[in-house]
Amino acid sequence: MPERDTARPLHDLQETLIDALGEGVVIVTPDDRVVRMNPAARELLGLDAAPPTNTELRALIDVRDAGTDEPVTPTTSPVARALSGEALRSEHSLRNARTGERRRVEAVSTPVRAPSGEVVAAILLLHDVTARDEAEKQRDEFLSIVSHELKTPLTPLKAIAQLLRGRMRRSREGGRELDLDSFERNLATIERQVDRMNGIVDDLLEVSRAGRGRFELVFGEVDLVPLVRDVVQKYAVAAAEDGRHHFTVDMPESLVVRGDPARLEQVLMNLIGNAVKYSPRGGEVDVALRASDGSAIVEVRDTGIGIPAEDLERVGRQAFARGGGRAGTFPGVGIGLYISRLVAEGHGGALEVESDGDDKGTTVRIRIPVNS
Repeated sequence: MPERDTARPLHDLQETLIDALGEGVVIVTPDDRVVRMNPAARELLGLDAAPPTNTELRALIDVRDAGTDEPVTPTTSPVARALSGEALRSEHSLRNARTGERRRVEAVSTPVRAPSGEVVAAILLLHDVTARDEAEKQRDEFLSIVSHELKTPLTPLKAIAQLLRGRMRRSREGGRELDLDSFERNLATIERQVDRMNGIVDDLLEVSRAGRGRFELVFGEVDLVPLVRDVVQKYAVAAAEDGRHHFTVDMPESLVVRGDPARLEQVLMNLIGNAVKYSPRGGEVDVALRASDGSAIVEVRDTGIGIPAEDLERVGRQAFARGGGRAGTFPGVGIGLYISRLVAEGHGGALEVESDGDDKGTTVRIRIPVNS
């Protein structure tokens, strides 16, 4: 029987495996030629085809050190070091030639030796770690914000507790009558701070449930008019202390939808609460409820700090996304509008955010189908 040639099928198998890899693979020979670049590498680097030489490739993608952001020189690049016989793992940033976006990659470079020991090629394996690094950054920012938000109410709570203890002690020791009105105001402050902490924890749990696909709605008939009126009243009472915010409400006598009353109340608390919070100088908070094109529309408009145009597409579309600039200096973890959007979409509706920019106020609108 003739001897079976297995070299070609084995070569084809190797080529297929390289093409199927989800990691980028680049193979360079000592004469600087790029002899192989798999589809994953071309996608990562933004190239329709491999350039003829590694020098041209390096110029196209602007490889830099991930730690120092210094350009990688021809003699210190992972490929050059592998061609010199060194195997190493390193992290770099590079530019996608198609989009211009910079990506962070973990590079593993390995020399390929002939039986004689001579280096005949360098294999570069590229793993995109941009998403990992961004996730770590968001996690650190999230932990910092949440820690701050949960810790902030504790300071006034401790101060008020110490104040009340001092008043009670002086009353017992000196026979002085307690000022019950002041006592009640202090207790109301404690209650608000506890409610704030509970709200943060509840919102975090909601985001967690949504991430696990367990964001549930319990439907029934809901008249939005008393629901809106009650939420506005809560904020009007709280705002009456400093007199900075004034509320107007425009509603019909009744507007019934099929929805989850607890979730809809949560949305209203978020929207009206944001209108108050992001209007630090006070002003009008206008709340309107109307029926239009088969939907109930709740609209909350304020005259506060507004939202820059570059932030409009991001705010409310992902958890923990907060507006830049002045909005970033306000308390909050960037969850309220995200949860409000989940609730609106869970009812078959939508959430819309509008603003003409800094100091131009913000309008937030939710649409809930009347017969959803």
